Amino acid sequence: MKKQIQQTLRRVGLYHRLRASRIYDLYWSISDGAPLEDRRKEVSFYRELLQGFRAGELIFDVGANQGSKTAIFLALGARVIAVEPDAENQTILREMFLKYRLQTKPVKIVGKALSDQCAVETMWIDEPGSAKNTLSQKWVDTLRTDQARFGHNLQFAEKREIETTTMEQLFVEHGVPFFVKIDVEGYEPNVLRGMQRPVPYLSFEVNLPEFQAEGVHCIERLGQIAGHGKFNYAVDCRLGLVLSQWVDQTEFLRIFDRCTEPSIEVFWSTVPAVP
Repeated sequence: MKKQIQQTLRRVGLYHRLRASRIYDLYWSISDGAPLEDRRKEVSFYRELLQGFRAGELIFDVGANQGSKTAIFLALGARVIAVEPDAENQTILREMFLKYRLQTKPVKIVGKALSDQCAVETMWIDEPGSAKNTLSQKWVDTLRTDQARFGHNLQFAEKREIETTTMEQLFVEHGVPFFVKIDVEGYEPNVLRGMQRPVPYLSFEVNLPEFQAEGVHCIERLGQIAGHGKFNYAVDCRLGLVLSQWVDQTEFLRIFDRCTEPSIEVFWSTVPAVP
């Protein structure tokens, strides 16, 4: 019965709208409070992280996928630029935040990928809407032969040509954001090469150990953009930052070299008040 209801809601375009509603929250509060508690912890994490953030500030969600982080940023009071090249995910984002509402959420969807050039590039598709879809050939080659990370090999049998733009171009079109979140499955170095100006806060994901070198490249690239920037990292945002104090690039590279977690999120800040 539950599956039939979900299929009907998907068919009429209401399923993802309900996922972003108080009705959905009420359902989880009755059946299982864990998802709501996880979301509360994540919102609290970003409130504490983003020192100086005020309601109405701009956040870029680069690699927005199906909008879980966008929803967190909206809960902070942000305006969000959701960058997502996958057409299925763009539909989901519109249904969640823009359609069937008396007042739309302050979300703009950019249906492109970020890179170091405004061009047309190849996106590899594991399956439509998958968070593993990527522009990184290395990520594709890694997951085609790695059963350990996700419990099975991925095929990436399909590929599509998509438009790319740069971070700098988004700055021109939408303004410089307070925070940029980047999660693009191994393509982070290309994204950061398309950025010239600092922002108060930025994060990017690194899958280890395969993308150790790419992680170093990203850290060094941010150091080139703003040498005074400080670094920290998280394994799970709900658990907070790992380091008790933010550190400079040199110290963070030493720490990063010793990381043994399979995936981390690196945080970078140019805000002087960061402890």
